[in-house]
Amino acid sequence: MSAKNRSVKNILINPAYQLKYIFWVSSAGITLIACNAIIFYSYIKENYSLLVDLSPMDDAAKQQLYSELNAILIKLGLVSLIFIVLTALLGLKLSHSTAGPLYHFKRVFNDIKNGNKDARVRLRPGDDFKDVASAFNEMMDSVVKKG
Repeated sequence: MSAKNRSVKNILINPAYQLKYIFWVSSAGITLIACNAIIFYSYIKENYSLLVDLSPMDDAAKQQLYSELNAILIKLGLVSLIFIVLTALLGLKLSHSTAGPLYHFKRVFNDIKNGNKDARVRLRPGDDFKDVASAFNEMMDSVVKKG
C-alpha cells in the first residue's frame, strides 16, 4: 500500500460515517450562506438599481458602481467558499476524533472475541469516549480477575 493510500486511510477511518458527518456540517454552512446571499442580493440589487439609475451621474460612473457591486459579490462568494471548506475541515477533524476511538473499540472487541483477554482500549490524548474506554477497561479487569 502506498504512503498516499495509508494517509487517506488514516484520515478517513470510517468513510461512510465521516463523510456523512462532513456533509451535514457543511450543509448547515451552505444553507446559512445561501440564505444570507439571497437576502443580501435581493435588497442590495433592488436598492442599488434604484439609486444608481435615478441619479444624475453619467453612464461611465454608473457602470463603475455596478462593477464595484459585482466585485463585492465575487468577494463575498469567495469568502463563502472558504467558509465552506473550513467548515468541512472542521467536520473532518471532529469526525476523526470520534471515528478513531470507535475503530479502536472494534479492534479490541475482535481481539477479545478471538481469545485475547488482555486486550484493552488505549485512546489518543485528543480522542472522544475516554470515559467509555476507562469503564470498559475496568470491566475487563474485573472479568479477568473473576475468571
